[in-house]
Amino acid sequence: MSLYDVEISQPRRRAMWRWFLLHPRMDLLWAALAVAAWLALSGLLRQPFMVEGVAEDSRRTLFQTLATLSGAVAGLILSSVSMLVNVLGKKAPPGQRALPLERLTPDHRREIGDAFLAVIPVLAALLVAALTAILVEGDGAMGVWPIEAAVFGLGFAAVLGLLRMAWALRRLIAIATS
Repeated sequence: MSLYDVEISQPRRRAMWRWFLLHPRMDLLWAALAVAAWLALSGLLRQPFMVEGVAEDSRRTLFQTLATLSGAVAGLILSSVSMLVNVLGKKAPPGQRALPLERLTPDHRREIGDAFLAVIPVLAALLVAALTAILVEGDGAMGVWPIEAAVFGLGFAAVLGLLRMAWALRRLIAIATS
């Protein structure tokens, strides 16, 4: 039994969910597809790309908020990983019943760690991209859509990674309390 077996009655949906959970590096591809769809829709409707037509102060506030959130969440994940290492490494004293998390195989422990660690580089890149957008756009009346596209793509990838991480945490709590 795999850590990522999810109780869903539709086997096809179960396979897609498992694929999503096991391929965290595909988040950037999904994000690129979402941004491409946004750009295509903007071009089709003859609208400004991304948020380049939004007022300067609103764009700056948006990018500052994204930079702050990505930095804070990355720090939270780093502290969570240190706690996770302690929890997954804890063994029951000799003669006592094994702790629930001791039943996890090394592969399961690696998958859990990957779910947490895969999102940190994306959040770091989002922080850098949001700060770059603030600096490059400056006081201009119009935004620079390629930088904005990078920020929104990384933001979307970060959300996917955080969903995966939340699912792994939920599974850990379920195993620990069983």
